[in-house]
Amino acid sequence: MSQIKTQKNRLVGKMRAELCRINLKCVIVGAIIVLLCGFLSSLAGGSTEAYRELERPAGAPPSFVFPIVWTILYILIGGAAGAVACNQERALESEKYKGLLFFILMMIFNFVWSPLFFAAEAYFAAFCAIIMMIILSFFATLCFFRIYIVSALAMAVYMLWLFYAAYLNLAIIILN
Repeated sequence: MSQIKTQKNRLVGKMRAELCRINLKCVIVGAIIVLLCGFLSSLAGGSTEAYRELERPAGAPPSFVFPIVWTILYILIGGAAGAVACNQERALESEKYKGLLFFILMMIFNFVWSPLFFAAEAYFAAFCAIIMMIILSFFATLCFFRIYIVSALAMAVYMLWLFYAAYLNLAIIILN
């Protein structure tokens, strides 16, 4: 039991040290860029009227919850990517670029999800986009973990939401 407590204390100490090293300007810029991408994606998605008429699965939240959750998630993952992007450690450069590549590809699928789901009502294609987001975010998270644990934790929260969103999307395909 004391070994677990010691490991937990080491991890918390490492995360505190990371937070002191992270460039806050980069975190803010990353969050703003990702928020802007999310906003543009929602505009490209058009009206959510059709969603309100769909039969939704158990556990589906009311529509007003989605913009709140996505805003929080975009701030988290944008900040995480911003922190990683500004990391100056040469030894981690390869991980940084791989992680950011996975992140950018993930954001492309994230961007196209709303237009696919809402504008095109292409629910299966939207589901495939979520699966790609899960896969790419997993690899981005692995790379981010090697650079900043706090960035990986932010990505892990996003991945949890993606699994929930995939459930909702798949259930909508089945129910409609």
